[in-house]
Amino acid sequence: MVCLVAPVGFFSEADVSRLKKKNIVIRFQGEQGIGAGVQREFFDLLSKEILNPDYALFTPSPDGATVQPNSNSYINPDHLSYFRFAGRIIGMALFHHQLLRVYFTRSFYKHILGVLVNYQDVASIDPEYASNL
Repeated sequence: MVCLVAPVGFFSEADVSRLKKKNIVIRFQGEQGIGAGVQREFFDLLSKEILNPDYALFTPSPDGATVQPNSNSYINPDHLSYFRFAGRIIGMALFHHQLLRVYFTRSFYKHILGVLVNYQDVASIDPEYASNL
């Protein structure tokens, strides 16, 4: 089991240039392995934990295949720190060419990219509302 509390502080506060190093070395406590497989496992475990409902950051969308930011994330007093952490981890994974099993709604991807959301994007968030448009 992974606990986000320890790495959140480091990744949230670290200078961006430090996070963009070409070579990162990941070592799990009590394990000997290093290299690409360990790096892949690290990002995979963190991405699963970021989606953990106990942190109240993301919620499954009605389509069941994607997630979106949880509108009730404020119940976690540290939710903004956790969102910053999640963004940095996802950014680091992309920077290091690691695939993540995190599938966001189209509207959330568009929001991240600064692209306007249209009525068709609403379907994955609220299919009933979208069908009435």
